[in-house]
Amino acid sequence: MNGLRLNPQLLRVPLYIAGKSAEQVSQELGLGEVLKLCSNENPLGSSPMAIAALRDMLPKAHRYPGIAERELRSGLVTYYRNGLTEQHIIVGSGATDVLRIVAQAFIFDGGEAVMCRVTFPLFALLTTMYGGRAIRVDPRPDYRFDLPAMADAITAQTRIVWLCSPNNPTGMVLSQAEVDEFIESLPEHVVVVFDEAYCDYVTDPNCVDSLQYVRQGRNVVTVRSFSKSAGLANLRIGYGIAPPDLIEYLMHTVLPFSTGALAMVAARASLDDRTFRRRSRELVQQERAFLFARLSEMGLTCLPSQANFLLVVDPPLDVPALVDALLHQGVIVRPMAGFGLPNAFRVTVGLREQNERFLAALRTALAEASVTPA
Repeated sequence: MNGLRLNPQLLRVPLYIAGKSAEQVSQELGLGEVLKLCSNENPLGSSPMAIAALRDMLPKAHRYPGIAERELRSGLVTYYRNGLTEQHIIVGSGATDVLRIVAQAFIFDGGEAVMCRVTFPLFALLTTMYGGRAIRVDPRPDYRFDLPAMADAITAQTRIVWLCSPNNPTGMVLSQAEVDEFIESLPEHVVVVFDEAYCDYVTDPNCVDSLQYVRQGRNVVTVRSFSKSAGLANLRIGYGIAPPDLIEYLMHTVLPFSTGALAMVAARASLDDRTFRRRSRELVQQERAFLFARLSEMGLTCLPSQANFLLVVDPPLDVPALVDALLHQGVIVRPMAGFGLPNAFRVTVGLREQNERFLAALRTALAEASVTPA
């Protein structure tokens, strides 16, 4: 690249390292069936109604998207009801694309964004990508967001506060009471983004309802995904919900035909597949409790999660060594150094037989390292 003028801002952006694929691990280590529990995918697969709609749409793959976006927004209005309109919704190529849209819209001229130090790393990456400064606030000792400390970190230069509930990687949720107080304390020049990609798995009745702030017309964007309970991760389809004037402004960052009709048609159909979504939620809730109990019985510290994954902190074996030992047994989990927790790993909740295979591999890894589980 000799002679090219490079964007110095981009050189500051850390590369996002995704979890390894099962195919990659199988090829690298010469293993047979590899169990991928690192990317929080749906173990039941995809919504059958979404797959049927996708199949019906394939003959039109040569066409640019037509009315699919409007139909998806209309479907979301029906799904949520209670005062939302199509003008409250923006569609993107995955929830991450909607997060990018917000960052591009508000991070400029050296603006700041406040976030927890232990959260989805894309918040800091996007802030830096658009020339902003990421202000990281330490979590509380119990790994929950310290909202008063985050409020104290807000300055005249703050453009965005990034919140994640359930938080990735801890799985913990924000409560209605603490967020109500936080929202009331904010100056008018700040937009609050709620990343709620895992909201379908929440059972905690005290979890914040961020959509109430949208209905109140506050400077709030709620971002959700079809990747998890609908099982459409590979189609890259997500959406944001915000007051109409905010959505209208965000639309200035959206490129023409940036989200394909195949993805939007499948997503629209998945909204009607309540049976599959219910099965997905019930499986995660049941197996999450099973995994939490078994890991706790082994003497491991596992955070109480409301998502489709669990976070294990301070295991008795060094995390990189433990992750590698599991990898050589054909089980992929996610080390959390890139999420601000070098002493932790995250495991996706799978089917019962998958969870039992993971637990057996974990016991073997600890035993071979002469660490005896409780």
